[in-house]
Amino acid sequence: MNIKVKALLIIIAITGYLTSCKKNNDKPDAVDSSTSTLNVINATFNNVNVYLNGIRVNNTTTFYPGGTLGYFSIKAGTQNYSVKLDGPNNPNPLFSLPLTLSKDSVYSFYIGGNSTDQVFKTTDVLVADTGSSPKAKIRFVNASPDAGNISVHFEGTTAALDTEKVKDLAFKGTSTFYLVAPGEHNMAMHSATFPGTIVRDTVSLTAGKIYTYYGYGNKSSGLATGLFTNQ
Repeated sequence: MNIKVKALLIIIAITGYLTSCKKNNDKPDAVDSSTSTLNVINATFNNVNVYLNGIRVNNTTTFYPGGTLGYFSIKAGTQNYSVKLDGPNNPNPLFSLPLTLSKDSVYSFYIGGNSTDQVFKTTDVLVADTGSSPKAKIRFVNASPDAGNISVHFEGTTAALDTEKVKDLAFKGTSTFYLVAPGEHNMAMHSATFPGTIVRDTVSLTAGKIYTYYGYGNKSSGLATGLFTNQ
């Protein structure tokens, strides 16, 4: 075999090897489609807007005090969240923070104030009661940085008649889910910081549904409560 033929065969072999390598490495990177589910609660008395990686999440309306965005699907992992006061005169975020959410998990993110030490998230394990006579489930959250420990009472119409359900729930504290008979319930939230203030609500709970009842507010504006349906 002469030198020219040998050289041609070597070139063909090298070209084939490079082509093979290119085919093996030419695949696009796999797209990470893992997601989490998140609800955001505005536990302040401010109108705010929430941003995810610089893009406004509540893009159709202002996020009003005590309101929730409802659960929505987002990419799992660590992403940057920020909150701004609503209005053209408030271009700078009140705070920004990275938040890590695990794949296929469900969370609630509470904005309790204007700094990162006043926000927190809960992991929401939502399992409805499916018995033959299903009950509602409800939990309690203290989202007020100024209210001190709170206690939640059921069924009473006065302080003397209240039945304590949860005692001394600290800021950022979340109770377990309680099974409750469906129907209307008288509820009261007592604050350690505001001993003379008792916030009362009548809430209607549906069989098989899951709820969160939360307290929010501050010393200057007082204490308020909110209720949202988890599922």
